[in-house]
Amino acid sequence: TNTTDLSLSYTTSGYVGYEENMEYICSSLPDRLMVFAGVCLGICLGGLVGNGIVMWFLSIHKKQNPFTTYILNLAVADFSLLLLFFLLMLALLSLTAICSYLYNFISFYLEFVYVVEFLCDFFDLSSLGLLTALSVERCILVF
Repeated sequence: TNTTDLSLSYTTSGYVGYEENMEYICSSLPDRLMVFAGVCLGICLGGLVGNGIVMWFLSIHKKQNPFTTYILNLAVADFSLLLLFFLLMLALLSLTAICSYLYNFISFYLEFVYVVEFLCDFFDLSSLGLLTALSVERCILVF
């Protein structure tokens, strides 16, 4: 037997369009995850409104002391974190809702998620640092 037959009898000639035959199978999220995403979006909207009110009130407040400055910076950090998380959840829901139309944007979506996760970590750590500085300053003030 000859096992080194290198003939091209089993190949097709011409252009083969893989995109025409590819079926877009959209991975839909389970109902529990959709409800969880909706609850997260509601919490984000409530937090955005609350932090927006705090920022508005403290920015027009004429008397600035270190305590109000910490609270204002904390509200800005939390507002930014909630806004980024809100955008991330909207991107996730829009990708799963109309994924066949957004198939070409998956690489952009993955880079968007990477950047948003980095910024969320940054704002989360900055708000934790501000809370620590605020707590230390209040403790020193008590002593």
